[in-house]
Amino acid sequence: MGTPVLYPAGPQQVPADLTKPRGSYQRQAWLAMAGLTLFMLGYIALGICFAVITFNGITHLNTWGFDLFRLVITVCAGLLTLFIGKSLFAVRKSGDPHGIEISEQDQPQLFAFIYRLADEIGAPRPHRVFLTPEVNAAVFYDLSLLNLIFPSKKNLIIGLGLVNVLTLGELKAVLAHEFGHFAQRSMMVGRWVYVAQQIIGHMLATRDWLDNLVRGLGRTDLRIAWLGWLLSLIIWSIRAVVDTMFRLVIIAERALSREMEFNADLVAVSVTGSDALINALHKLQAADQAWQTALSVAQTEVDAGKRLSDLFNAQNITMEAMRRVLDDPQYGLPPAADDAESAAAHRVFTESMARPPQMWATHPANRDREENAKARYIAAEIDARSAWEVFAEAEALRTKISAGFYNGEKHDELEAVGEDDAVMRHFSHSSLNPQYRGNYLNRDVMRNFSSLAELLDCGSLEASAAQSLSKVYPLELKEQLAAARSLESEISTLKALMSGELKPSGGVIRHRGEELQKADIPQVLDQLAAERTELTKALKEHDASCHRAHLQAAADIGRGWDDYLHGLLGLLHSCEHLAAVVRNEQALLGNTWAVITADGQIGFFEKRRILNVARAVDERMFEVSAGMLHLQLTDKLITALGVEDWKEQCPQLALPEVDKKNWIEWCPAAHERLDGIAGLLEYMSALLLEDVIVTEQYLAQSVQQPDAVDNTVQAPAAGVAPYHYPVLLPGDEHQLQSKLDLWNRFQLAHGFMPTLARLFVAGAIVGGTVYGGWVIA
Repeated sequence: MGTPVLYPAGPQQVPADLTKPRGSYQRQAWLAMAGLTLFMLGYIALGICFAVITFNGITHLNTWGFDLFRLVITVCAGLLTLFIGKSLFAVRKSGDPHGIEISEQDQPQLFAFIYRLADEIGAPRPHRVFLTPEVNAAVFYDLSLLNLIFPSKKNLIIGLGLVNVLTLGELKAVLAHEFGHFAQRSMMVGRWVYVAQQIIGHMLATRDWLDNLVRGLGRTDLRIAWLGWLLSLIIWSIRAVVDTMFRLVIIAERALSREMEFNADLVAVSVTGSDALINALHKLQAADQAWQTALSVAQTEVDAGKRLSDLFNAQNITMEAMRRVLDDPQYGLPPAADDAESAAAHRVFTESMARPPQMWATHPANRDREENAKARYIAAEIDARSAWEVFAEAEALRTKISAGFYNGEKHDELEAVGEDDAVMRHFSHSSLNPQYRGNYLNRDVMRNFSSLAELLDCGSLEASAAQSLSKVYPLELKEQLAAARSLESEISTLKALMSGELKPSGGVIRHRGEELQKADIPQVLDQLAAERTELTKALKEHDASCHRAHLQAAADIGRGWDDYLHGLLGLLHSCEHLAAVVRNEQALLGNTWAVITADGQIGFFEKRRILNVARAVDERMFEVSAGMLHLQLTDKLITALGVEDWKEQCPQLALPEVDKKNWIEWCPAAHERLDGIAGLLEYMSALLLEDVIVTEQYLAQSVQQPDAVDNTVQAPAAGVAPYHYPVLLPGDEHQLQSKLDLWNRFQLAHGFMPTLARLFVAGAIVGGTVYGGWVIA
């Protein structure tokens, strides 16, 4: 007997035309196909022109004898023919999915599940199946020009980080979506478009031996180098023309891709109902964040000589821990409908203010996908069994995949530890305690204060320490922090809408229930800035009152605790600001480097600009280094850092003076060292914040519950912040360049007019080359 198939039941009644491609899909498919056809015909015609010129040149040389000028024309035309033709026959390998390949013998239940699903949808069964640890599922395959005629065999990737958070019904929906791309006959046009688009992308992106040959010619003797320069100019022109035409094709392809996603979603709906896929989409973000945290925990354990046997268990424990930290029992879980009658109208995702530009948004917004899936609501029970049930020996499989995270040779040398203990150590930081309302979650508490003296001048105190402490971390603090995060999101979204980086959902800008015109955004931003100022002031007042209340308690208790807490706050302020300064300089250096190298060529003025920035960064880091050297660390911090002499071991930029000869090596080296220095300062800030919170906990207990603590403990030796160090308040960061200069925009075709200008120039060069070669040869 065969293996019984563990397979969730589908919906009872499904409209026959549910998965029939919409008229908009068919229009986009034919537009994309027409654009690709014209593009390919033009591209092949250009190649034929150079091939004919080459043939005529060879024929003339054979007939009339040696002619140096004609020989040069013939060789150049031959190289250009080769340049155009080689991409048509390139094969793009799918690459290593970085997982393990499984067979039907390894996982009979899983393959029975996959085969039955593919057959039910009408999709081809996967050729190969791979398991990876990521939160992902995908179909991939090799591509070549032959795949425009013959379908490529599909390979399936199943990410176990995704399986780990899904039910069996949700897994069926996710895999059905992937198979849905290839299920319908009408999808054949979409396959042609996708394959052709990948091949064209290869034409534009690949740089190989032919490019190296042309560059090499340009570096030889001047009598030959001019030939390399000429070929480089012509090849640049061909790529520029092809790239511009290709962008027009991409517009149609992106619109088609969105339609394909909608159609694939409906294929999933047809076999699982309207809710399963949407619930799975809702789980993705939390699942991915938990997976990344689990990997971070695993790396921390490796550094301590330990390993986790089951990273997927660590992912689950992380999600539970996040629910506690955020005080949100539903974190990572889709909200359920109130009852069966309201299920059709129930929505999991909310309307977003904006989204990426439609032409680049291959996947529709989640809210749009939900509306599409529920436009004709298909009711179906979601099989709540774990998705792991279709895997044979799931525990051993999880262990095997988890082992891939570790170096094979050192795996057995690491001591195995429980995932619960490891994850809890990660979440054991006092700053993550729910009693703090999220006040210390991903927030620099000292950045809003220009100095420790300003903190001590802000806030308010009651008559006694006990009264002051009773008012710290109120319930409304959680709401204020949420409002601050929401406000930052609103401001960044509106700025992106104003610059064109984002496009409004549905073509209409909606903000707080009202429709806005683009011209209204600056005024709204001013209003939001005023709100942010008030909210920031309120949070500053809270932070100051909180720390001053504990300093008040420390003064009452004595035994050196006042000096110790005061020193901790000073060190925390200096480390947070120093880290911010270093990150700011690193961002400036990286931004300048990216701008001047955007077009692959660095001119005189660009070189002078990067030199000026590098020298300014070096000068600023001299101030940072001076501040770091004068840090007097606490014994606890010294032990945690593992240093013996801070002044000797304190990291410095310590690079030679930057000049015209060494700047190419200096900038990447400086960027890397800045990253290391900032990382250390951020790590020190985290350690200091933990010590501040633990110390304040002890002080609060000493005042509020004196019998619960040892009231004879003397404070450790206090640390001391530098007298002077660079400070960077929020909003004072460098204004980084977000738009290239005119010459770079011309070369890279950024913007309508630069694109048009580049097309005109490149088209003239290509046209003149073809015409001249045709006449001469």
